[in-house]
Amino acid sequence: MDKIFYPESVAIIGVSERPDNLAANIVGNTLAFGYEGALYAVGRREGRVHGVPILPSVEALPEGVDLAVILTPAATTPDLLEACGRKSIRRAVIESGGFAEFSEAGGALEEQIVQVARRWGVRFVGPNCISVVNMENGLCLPFARLDASAIKRGAVSVLAQSGGVSVTYMMLLSEAGLGVNKVVSMGNKTDLDELDYLAYLLADDGTEIVCLYLESIERGRELLELAASSPKPVIIHKANVTEASEQIAFSHTAALANDERIVSAALRQAGILRAADFDDAVALAQGLTLPPVRGNDMVVISRSGGHAVLAADAAAAQGFRLAPIPESVRDDVRGLFRADVIALTNPLDLGAIFDFELYGEIVETCLRVIDPDALLLLHTFSAGHEGAMSRRLFGRVKALSQAYGKPAAFCAFSHRSEVERIKQMAPYPVFSGIEAAVRALAASRDYHICPAQLRPLPDTPAQLQRPPEVDGILSYDGTLTSDAALGVANLFGIPVAEWSVVERVDGALVAAAAIGYPVALKALSPDLVHKSDAGGVILDVDGPERLRKAFASLVTMAQAGGVRLNGVLVQRMVFGGQEVILGGKRDPSFGPVVMFGLGGVYVEAFDDVAFRLAPLTREAARSMVAEVRGSRLLHGMRGGRPLDVDALIDALLAFSQLMVNCPEVIEIDLNPLFVLEEGVSAVDARLVTD
Repeated sequence: MDKIFYPESVAIIGVSERPDNLAANIVGNTLAFGYEGALYAVGRREGRVHGVPILPSVEALPEGVDLAVILTPAATTPDLLEACGRKSIRRAVIESGGFAEFSEAGGALEEQIVQVARRWGVRFVGPNCISVVNMENGLCLPFARLDASAIKRGAVSVLAQSGGVSVTYMMLLSEAGLGVNKVVSMGNKTDLDELDYLAYLLADDGTEIVCLYLESIERGRELLELAASSPKPVIIHKANVTEASEQIAFSHTAALANDERIVSAALRQAGILRAADFDDAVALAQGLTLPPVRGNDMVVISRSGGHAVLAADAAAAQGFRLAPIPESVRDDVRGLFRADVIALTNPLDLGAIFDFELYGEIVETCLRVIDPDALLLLHTFSAGHEGAMSRRLFGRVKALSQAYGKPAAFCAFSHRSEVERIKQMAPYPVFSGIEAAVRALAASRDYHICPAQLRPLPDTPAQLQRPPEVDGILSYDGTLTSDAALGVANLFGIPVAEWSVVERVDGALVAAAAIGYPVALKALSPDLVHKSDAGGVILDVDGPERLRKAFASLVTMAQAGGVRLNGVLVQRMVFGGQEVILGGKRDPSFGPVVMFGLGGVYVEAFDDVAFRLAPLTREAARSMVAEVRGSRLLHGMRGGRPLDVDALIDALLAFSQLMVNCPEVIEIDLNPLFVLEEGVSAVDARLVTD
């Protein structure tokens, strides 16, 4: 990877003297950004571009150039890459489009370049990309002309599937005063992908924050584990979020677990910050460059009462507490000016104060005495004299934040040119929106005080730990009946209401007498997706006579509907408590996923569910339960007795282990699982194997 970011020699292939030649722009960018390595231009005809001579072929290059950049028609790329291989060029950037993203024929060309690259041991970026930028050495390979004066060097590196997005991030991060360090437009990711680049950047000395723009995540589990293992913050801007799932599945879990909710839950679990858009990603990066936020106490200082109200709302929405102003601070503030000109509350409204030097004094007093977890200064000002005073105030706030090791977010409201002058002063964040500033502080808090809860999956099948009886049950390929699904759950330690499977009514009478009335009768059939909807469940069977009628009803239902009846499950009735659902799904990108929500019909009616990747930690399981709004019912409401949440957590952990240790299971629901005053009890389940 060093040869891609730090090549000592670069050959740009596809250059001509034509004014509209895009490869010539690459030569111009590289020179404008100050690259000092050996630079070669290759085209079909000799000439010069930006003072660099154009060589007529790859064969005219010296042996062993570090990096080749190819921007020619797609059909020519395999042969050019072959020529590079013969010249001992082992790294390439293929900017050309027209491959798998374009047509079936383009896909065949893409496969050709893969075969050529493998034959010669070439690793490459792209194809169909804008390329690579390294601000440390001036390597700037996009084919779009860039203004070197507008792009600043900083500590944020960007990985993007889109070339245009990568350029936009370069501009926005530079305008925000953060700058960029390294940028990769990954294109089709045919060879190197985001995991390869991310692993490099997380070990890169010049990179302190990584921002990824992704339209798809193919190796999600690996990506999360890599990011979670690093002390560097990772921000993901995930697009392509509205496409409906193509797979229609029978289970509640599959119906509710659209990819985006799994993505969001997985990112939180791995300690990765998710950005909603460009501006949000930049704000998050700004927040992460401040001293870390390590709690929820915030002080807001504002020159405008209206801005203070907006900030109070934003702080509450992000879970911050506006710390009360202690009397000692009030005394200090009173000593600075007449006490009746401001209300000594939090937020502090300084609208009647026109001496900005006093603002700095108040900021320092708050940082020193209150010692908040975060401070937000909302500063409105006009041009001219106030602009000069505001720039001095900004410098004071920056110095105080660094001296006290506390994040002081400076939010400026003025003419655009005045705000830009402040932004140009120093590499310290200047926010232009209240919500963005508070969101940035909240992201810093969440990143620094909420450790990643992602646990790795077993590396090999030999590490799977499960009862041997499970093997026989899961040897069936397809949909298991309730008794088999409940049996698997029970083998992993999840309590199940006592049951028995019978084929005839006399067997049902014996089973019910042994279990004890009342009982439930359930038809066992792989043809019934939702038994209760089809009349396949009869509850509260309170005696032998009722049982005979119920059994006959199930047989009639099966015969009338042409449903295979593999038996009838006789089960103890469970009363009281709260119905919940435990769901599991094997996601193609993230692996085993666990879902929790209210059970029964409520799971689809309210769509109030939470997701996590398995295996769960106890902390992850507990936060998962708390995330569901309806979980308040578990703690006793309006005089109700609290239920056994600890037993529910144990069941979630056992269910998580089931998903980890049974890779054959692609979907499973325990619905409902009753959470009781003491313990839990599962009464129904559906399971699909592959």
